[in-house]
Amino acid sequence: MKINDDLERDILSTLFKHGCIGKHHTPIINLCKNLNQYSCKEIKKGITSLRKKQLINIYKTYHGIDVRIVPSKLKEIKIIIEKEY
Repeated sequence: MKINDDLERDILSTLFKHGCIGKHHTPIINLCKNLNQYSCKEIKKGITSLRKKQLINIYKTYHGIDVRIVPSKLKEIKIIIEKEY
């Protein structure tokens, strides 16, 4: 599933680039806007698979669901992002 791996890598790199680590979080809608080459439905599936791998957390807010990177998994995430280049 190369497309799924590319999608997960793009999600992680976008969250890392915007500094969504620990207490800082971003709505899923912003990810859909930043990653416009994928549909929002695909992005949500990628987020659920990353959550199962325990690389990101889902954070409920009054305006919807936000996502953020788990700080303890930062080394693994950097390795995954660097595989892209």
